[in-house]
Amino acid sequence: MNPATKITIFDTTLRDGELALTQKFTATQKLEIALMLDKAGVDVIEVGYPGAFPKDLDDVSAVAQQVNHAVVCGLASSQPREIEAIATALKSCVHGRINVFTPIRVETEKALADAVEMTQKSVSLARNYCDDVEWSAFDATRSHPDVVCKTVETAINAGATTIAIPDSMGIATPSAFVALIEKVKHCVPNIDQATLAVHCHDDHGHAVENSLKTLAVGTRQIECSINGLGARAGNANLAEVVEAIAQHPSFYTTINPSQLPAISKRVAEWYC
Repeated sequence: MNPATKITIFDTTLRDGELALTQKFTATQKLEIALMLDKAGVDVIEVGYPGAFPKDLDDVSAVAQQVNHAVVCGLASSQPREIEAIATALKSCVHGRINVFTPIRVETEKALADAVEMTQKSVSLARNYCDDVEWSAFDATRSHPDVVCKTVETAINAGATTIAIPDSMGIATPSAFVALIEKVKHCVPNIDQATLAVHCHDDHGHAVENSLKTLAVGTRQIECSINGLGARAGNANLAEVVEAIAQHPSFYTTINPSQLPAISKRVAEWYC
């Protein structure tokens, strides 16, 4: 029997989750939650998006200085100034990651060429600053599968170590999402050089199911949040994902589930 495979748990409560709040987390609140997530065994903590919210630059930097085990991550678009800002914020980090996203929903060959070029340049720039670079194919589920595969291949060639396929608008059915991940897994020639991740939104109530079903076809990182907090209908609920994986004979996480209720309660105190 093959040994179980570890699944990386990427928490985006402090970045995507914050989009659901009328009042943003304070720097103190972000640090408190980040330290709780770190203690619980979360692998990657995404702290903010300074390109959209300037205060997040200081938040990422503060968390980076105090989290010792988890990878601390910041989001950036493909714009150089955003990537460079994240790199600066992560300078004091024990384990840092730059998460770069590129919109890939294109209608013309020219737009595809631009997206490919943007992907190549942005990932290469991020790798100049950080060995751990994630690239996210923004709006992948509303893009042509061949476009997804082309840009994923480009990102890996440019140095991306994790590839995230997001259901950015939460529109995918489980069967359609699994089919897309299978397409990427089988048609991208260098896919084995990167960790395959998913980031699912819950607009149609499929975020957890979509995330879990892709494990069978090669996903090894699930992006989720405490209480499913996130833009619009939210993200995959971290506790539900962890509980389901704990029941699976082929996969495991390093999360301590006994720590999760306290984090859930603390986060809920700030947005309820």
